[in-house]
Order: sequence, then C-alpha cells, then structure tokens
Amino acid sequence: NTIVQYLDLTPNQEYLFERIKELSQGGCMSSFRWNRGGDFKGRKWDTDLPTDSAIIMHVFCTYLDSRLPPHPKYPDGKTFTSQHFVQTPNKPDVTNENVFCVYQSAINPPHYELIYQRHVYNLPKGRNNMFHTLLMFLYIIKTKESGMLGRVNLGLSGVNILWIFGE
Repeated sequence: NTIVQYLDLTPNQEYLFERIKELSQGGCMSSFRWNRGGDFKGRKWDTDLPTDSAIIMHVFCTYLDSRLPPHPKYPDGKTFTSQHFVQTPNKPDVTNENVFCVYQSAINPPHYELIYQRHVYNLPKGRNNMFHTLLMFLYIIKTKESGMLGRVNLGLSGVNILWIFGE
C-alpha cells in the first residue's frame, strides 16, 4: 500500500515506475526533462503521460503525505497534498492568509507558484521552476514557520528535510 500511493499519478503505472527508476539513475537526475518525460516501450513521450516535473512533485507530495499525521478531513491519507498542493483548474484562495501551498498554474508546460500569507510568489518559468518553488516552500517553513509544517517538525528532530539549508 505504501508503494501504491506513489503510483497513483497516472493509470499508466508501468511508465511511471520505469520513469522514476530512470530519473534515479546517474547523478543529479541527469535524464530530467521538466516539460516532458521519457520515451516508453519505443514510443515517444506524449501529453497523455505526466511530465517529469509532475512526477517529482507527486513524489514530493506523497512523501510528505506519509510523514504528516492523518487528518479526519482527509480520509484518503493525503494530508499534505490536500492542504499544500493545488493544481489548475482549481485555484487557491489567495485572500485567506492561512493558505500556504504550491500552486500548479499550468500543466503543459508545467509552471508552479508559491502562495504564502496572501502573497503569490511567481518564480521564473522553465526547467528549474518546480525546484525553485519547492526550495522556497521549504525555506519559508525554515525561516518563517520555525521549521514546522503544522505540528510536524521538518528540521533535525523531525523529518529532517531542512538540512539542505545548513544553519
């Protein structure tokens, strides 16, 4: 069941499994293609398959879903995804100062924005947009939220994902 959560992004789970395996090989995700994916079984990537950006975002959200405590409001177990990730055509409520989320404002090519305390941070488009958005999300948790995402410490005494920023 733990692995299945990572594969629910697309009905083509075989592609997803193979693509995650490809992305994990070599250094620094060298086969990463932000606005498309990889070829599969002799077929060129097409828009019926998720982009590499969508895959990495899904893996990130699913990992944090597994680290946050269950919430009765989200019986599917997607506590992080339900609270902190919004994908177009849905839109986050930017008038609500409590909204803190990554917003995917475009699917193809993928583009992500960060919403925090009624402010929309629209980071530069392109290959690094998703990475920059995730880094800013984590940086805000470290610097503005004392390392806490809700009741979960993302620092040293918790999930320990904030080590990337050093002291």
